Amino acid sequence: MRFFLKLALAASAFAITAPAMAGVFILDGTDADDHGGATATANLGGWQYIQKALENIASSTALTRTQKTIAVLGSNSGSEAARAAQSAVALSAALTGSGWNVVLLNDSQITDFFNNTGVFQTSNASVLYMDSGGNVGGGISSSEQAIIDGFATGINNFVGSGGGLFSMAQGYGWLSALIPGLTVVDEFNTGISLTPAGNTNFPGLTNADLSTGPYHNSFARTGAIPILGTSNATGNAVILGGRGGSITVPGAVPEPSTWMMMIAGFGIAGMSLRSRRRNAVASLA
Repeated sequence: MRFFLKLALAASAFAITAPAMAGVFILDGTDADDHGGATATANLGGWQYIQKALENIASSTALTRTQKTIAVLGSNSGSEAARAAQSAVALSAALTGSGWNVVLLNDSQITDFFNNTGVFQTSNASVLYMDSGGNVGGGISSSEQAIIDGFATGINNFVGSGGGLFSMAQGYGWLSALIPGLTVVDEFNTGISLTPAGNTNFPGLTNADLSTGPYHNSFARTGAIPILGTSNATGNAVILGGRGGSITVPGAVPEPSTWMMMIAGFGIAGMSLRSRRRNAVASLA
């Protein structure tokens, strides 16, 4: 029986750490778009973080889409939400020098985008960008959030096909399609610190850039997904980064009931095998 328990645990560990297959994403619980700004030449605070996040995604070898267009979902033209995304690209030499641009999509345009029925479709973009919704002026509205959540499979397929995704705290109703098992926790504190992985992924970004205002979500049951930033108040994960889509993503932690079924299954298989061995010995005797 001990052997089969070890086998069950080994199989579970493999399911958690299985390598990702495509795409790259950064998820956070911040409203960095509402706590930043820019001079004529540089992004500041939260907008600097957004710039670094997009630069990281754009430079990833896991990003195999080549359109160099960022589809910003729900940010109203001329709003604080839209300006944050546009400034993050416009003031980045790495992004503008490589030809990256931003397209704003609202309401029915989001539906047409995912259904591939409009002028601008999923084949026209390399990265999906989601602002912090009601936490920032002109961000994703409640009706737009419902549309986005309804396209969880579309988001999952986009990332899984080599796309990129950057999302701030906008509800995350779609998230279970991308990362099963991950939990989003409502939290309202100020102060985020980069982890060693965060410092590597966001060169030049400081903890002060991430701490110009409160954040709104943290994450639990993150599995093996790299944690890039943590809360100074609680130690919880606030910024995550990873590669892959659907259940192939690192950190796709099974539900507790799944763990028990796996272990029980191996246990039953073990008892069945032992029973067959005893019967075989008896028949030989």
